[in-house]
Amino acid sequence: MGIIIKLLLLALVLALASPFILKKPDGRPILEISEFLKPASDIGKSVISSDQPKSLYRWQDEKGNWQFSDHPPEGSNAQAMQVEDKINSMKTIDLPEGYQNQSKEKPRFDPTQNDDTSLPLTTAPLDKVPEMLDQIKGFQESLDNRQQQLENINR
Repeated sequence: MGIIIKLLLLALVLALASPFILKKPDGRPILEISEFLKPASDIGKSVISSDQPKSLYRWQDEKGNWQFSDHPPEGSNAQAMQVEDKINSMKTIDLPEGYQNQSKEKPRFDPTQNDDTSLPLTTAPLDKVPEMLDQIKGFQESLDNRQQQLENINR
């Protein structure tokens, strides 16, 4: 029992240490201890964007795909780009005829209303209800027949 506890503790320590040991593609660790030791005032500054445009770099990899990063890779001729980071809206488009905002002021159905304008409490046409009831009875009969067949097989 003692060896199991020791192995579990070792696995826990390795799981907690792995973000500090494993590296990102750029070679830096996933987490650094200095990130936990920052004063609270520095954390707020890193979250709030500055008024200065951000610099991004673009380059083509060996397969010809464009890559983008905020740090230029070593040994490549990356092109610097200035990017505005305060974009928070999209250009609106004009909708085709028929898709514009339509009036949503339809009279609400009131079931307590006793005049000729009130609708029945169904979405089916009233003249189709008897046909629908016949279909339901037929469906119930086929379910009953299937149940009888299953009971006969299981005997």
